[in-house]
Amino acid sequence: MKKFLIKSSFGSYEVNNSRLSKNFFFKNSKNVFYLIDRNVYSKNKIINQIKKNIILIKSDENSKNYLKISDIIQKILKKKIKRDSVIFAIGGGVVQDISGFIASILFRGIKWNFIPTTILAQCDSCIGGKTSINFDKYKNQLGNFYPPKKIFLDTNLLDTLKVRDIKSGLGEMAHYYLVSNLNDWNFFKKNLENLVQKNSNKNIMRSLIFKSLKIKKKFIEKDEFDKGPRLILNYGHTFGHAIEKITNYKIPHGMAVAHGINMSNFFSLQYKFINKKMFKEIEYQMGKIVDLSELKKINAMHFLEIIKKDKKNKKNQIRLILTKGFGKMFIKNFNKDLKFFFLLKKYFVYITNFKMESL
Repeated sequence: MKKFLIKSSFGSYEVNNSRLSKNFFFKNSKNVFYLIDRNVYSKNKIINQIKKNIILIKSDENSKNYLKISDIIQKILKKKIKRDSVIFAIGGGVVQDISGFIASILFRGIKWNFIPTTILAQCDSCIGGKTSINFDKYKNQLGNFYPPKKIFLDTNLLDTLKVRDIKSGLGEMAHYYLVSNLNDWNFFKKNLENLVQKNSNKNIMRSLIFKSLKIKKKFIEKDEFDKGPRLILNYGHTFGHAIEKITNYKIPHGMAVAHGINMSNFFSLQYKFINKKMFKEIEYQMGKIVDLSELKKINAMHFLEIIKKDKKNKKNQIRLILTKGFGKMFIKNFNKDLKFFFLLKKYFVYITNFKMESL
């Protein structure tokens, strides 16, 4: 597959299966301004050939702060960016958020393109158009929808990723295959063992990434602005975001989502929406991505307080995505803190005694 289109109210945009070369950047050099992950720029010999109109960004949450972004805008304006210029973002989710947000507000909106360099960005965030930045101590509270015009995917950019980064990408990827259907889940499951060992065939990784995007494409084209069907893609994420926060982001996003998937499935099991066999099957696969027992020291009351502040909650209700089976996720609202708290405590007791069991 060379490319496919995502339909959007901003105009359709392209996802391209690419192989980056020096010529690629020479062809795209006119009136282009590059926002590049500092680490990627130092390690990649091709990207390191870009010498003009560059701003290097440290890929951490602090860089997404509103005041830091103001500094980046100042640098861009000093380089005499114009209304017909193009921003080219090269990096992971942090660079994507910063670039998309700046492109959306500069001159009331200019074009931007994206080369994602992490599995998370390639399999998930590169499409959908969301931008999120931090304000003061509040994470991802400012943002909008503003997709890039073109996305260029090159899985060769993943070669330097550490095993932990690969596992984080796989945790995010897993939730797409689970919300899709049993056949897609089996395809993912079949390839997971090699992927976590960092010895997989690049063609398999490319295939998994593109299939993830095709699954997401169905949701975002139905519900671009996250008002209905797209909410199902928060499966594993309500818990995942809370895990990130309570561990001070020591557990990376995709690995936190893998934890969150197991927690959502545990809640689904308690309500008898799924049986124990399905729960254990998915838990076994999540256990290849994360050490599920690492959550055993989390305080349930503290965790509840974080969950209650989730921006996807509705009024006084806690909103979760639970499951009735593969491809059968649904929204469940919890009205009473006491019942929710009881299930949280039950999970943390369960995970304290967790041991990986082969199926």
